[in-house]
This record gives sequence, structure tokens and C-alpha cells, in this order.
Amino acid sequence: MKPPMETRPIRVLLLCDRLDIAGGVERFVCGLANHLAGDEGMAVAIGSVDTPEQEVRYPVRHGIRVLAGFDARSAEPADAGWRRPLGMVKTQWRTGRALTRLTHDEQPDVVVLNGLTTACSALLMSRRFASRTIVCDHNHFTARSALWQGLRRRLYPQVAAVVSLTAADEPKFKAINPRTIVIHNASGLGSDEPALPSRQLVLAVGRHVAQKGFDLLLQAWAAVAKTLPEATLRVIGDGPLREEHAALAARLGIAQQVEWVAPTQYIVEHYREAAVFVLPSRYEGMPLALLEAQALGVPAVAFDCPTGPAEILTPETGRLVPAGDVAGLAGAMVELLQSPVLRRQMAVAAIARSHAVFSPMEHLQRWTALVREVAA
Repeated sequence: MKPPMETRPIRVLLLCDRLDIAGGVERFVCGLANHLAGDEGMAVAIGSVDTPEQEVRYPVRHGIRVLAGFDARSAEPADAGWRRPLGMVKTQWRTGRALTRLTHDEQPDVVVLNGLTTACSALLMSRRFASRTIVCDHNHFTARSALWQGLRRRLYPQVAAVVSLTAADEPKFKAINPRTIVIHNASGLGSDEPALPSRQLVLAVGRHVAQKGFDLLLQAWAAVAKTLPEATLRVIGDGPLREEHAALAARLGIAQQVEWVAPTQYIVEHYREAAVFVLPSRYEGMPLALLEAQALGVPAVAFDCPTGPAEILTPETGRLVPAGDVAGLAGAMVELLQSPVLRRQMAVAAIARSHAVFSPMEHLQRWTALVREVAA
């Protein structure tokens, strides 16, 4: 039997599918865990299906427990189950069983489920902790199939709270669970002065998956390269489509103008070397990379995809291009690369807006208040 919370720290368990990849969800989980454990003095554990502590991609504070629902990674790749009949059922049953096991073992006061498939898989296996659970999808409302959306409608009404990353999706989540609040993502990076590099370098950051739209970016870059042959595109990230994207760059004749960089803990240096940041995603939630670029004063070009870019960028801080408009993306990159005065104006405005609207301290304080409210 647990002692009363008045005499002990609040026990928080943050769960997601994986912790060994360089992605926004994984970075969010580790960042929130660090704040709750360090600044708020809570007893925090982070857990995934099967990521052992030594493989966690982002740093976590001493004292945060790293848990895996299964002791060792399956011999079958995590994505393999999705490519066979009934594979999805098997994969998500395994996910749900792993995360439910962690919850029952830990007996937390608050559970934070990150990602729609993770949340639904865990809630399907056990709803015992639903009344002390917070869910956050980390993607726009219709990013997943009708099946997952149906499960969300069935399961999310039972949880203590839902976090929407954007104002655009808030009413949709609120129609399912009135205990929905908006907490924007925020960058843990920041600067008071932009770097303002002179080199014509455009930076993109993200996983090599279809969602991130790097194939569309490369098509756009082929047009940029014709106008600005000295310009360079740098793409930071890993993922299953990495080689496919490199092959596409070669076919487009731009291989010499594209730099491929593995995920790095020294990401700030890359932002400060970039004249322009580009986000070519097909869909997002509240993209951390775009928030980071703006916080460091890097003018940005982004597809106006669902959701996030339209709530982050303004005409003073970057350019929004209709989703999927490859020619428009190329034109916007050329415009900024050819306009150092405009880039300087946008850089200063981006830092000011980041401080005013996307304060990391306010973001963490709102999450802390929600965790304490659910634990009460």
C-alpha cells in the first residue's frame, strides 16, 4: 500500500513506444521527465516497449528510472508487424501488454501516455489507471487512420485529461473529452541574438520517414540549385528512408549540393550555421525543430501542413507555403536566400516571438500544474 502523497513525492510515469530514436516525442518525454524530477522533485520514471536504459537517445537526469516493458528487444524489427496481415494487431497487442505491465508494476499517481497508438494500445489492455492518465497525441487530429480515430473516440473520454498541442485541434479533442487543454510545445534552446550567417545554407531536421516530406524537399531543391548553384541543403536525421532519399538526390542531379548528417547532440551549431530553416512535412503536431529554429533566430520556410506551422510562423518570421506546393517551397527558399536584409529582420522577429509566445518555462509550468491536478 502506497503512503499518502502528503508524505512522499508524486510518482509520475511517462510512456511512449520507443526511446531509442531521435524524434520529437522521445525528446519531449525526456525533457518533461527532467523538469518534473529536477525542478519539481517528483519521483519520475520513463518507459517504453523495449528500450533499455543504455539505448535512450536523449539525456535524462540521475534518479529518473528508465523502464522497458520487455527485457530485451524482439528479434523482429518493430516495424515488421505492420507489413503483414494481422501484423498491426500483433504489434499493438505487444505494445499494450508492455506498457500495461509497466503501469501495474510502478503503481504511479499519474500516467502520461504519448502518441495515439501508444495511448490506445495501453488503454485497450487496461483501463484501471485511466482516471489518473493524461494523453497527448503529438500529431494532428486526423493523422492516423479511421480505425485509430475510432479507438480514440471510445477510449479518450475515460482519461483524466487530454493535451492538444495546437489551438486548431483543441475543439476536436474537446468534443471527445471536455477535460482538454492546449499546451504548445516549446524549444529548450534559445538565443537573444541571431547568428546571421552569410553562407547560403538551408537546414532541415527530422526523421527520414514519409511524414517529414524530404522527397518533396529534394524536388524543390532541384529548382533552388538551378537558381543558386552555390547554395547547400543540409538534412539532419536518420530513419528507414535515408538511402532512398540519397538515391533521389542523385537522380535529381543535386547530390553534390546536399549534406546528410546523422542526429547529433550538437544541433545548436547547425542551426547557427543556417541562413534558412525548412520544414517540408506532410503533417505535424507542433514541430519542435521549427520551434528551435525560430528560438535561435533562423528564418523559416514551411508547408502549411496540418498542424503547427501556421501557429508558429508569421509573415514577419518566415514563409508559409501551401501544403505540397513544391514550386512554392523552392521559391520561398530562393527569396530568403537572396535577401540578407529580410533574413535579418525575420531573425530578430523570430526570437522576439519565441520569447513572447513559446516560452519553455511557461510550457513546463503548465505541464507541471496539470500533473499536480491529476495527482490530487
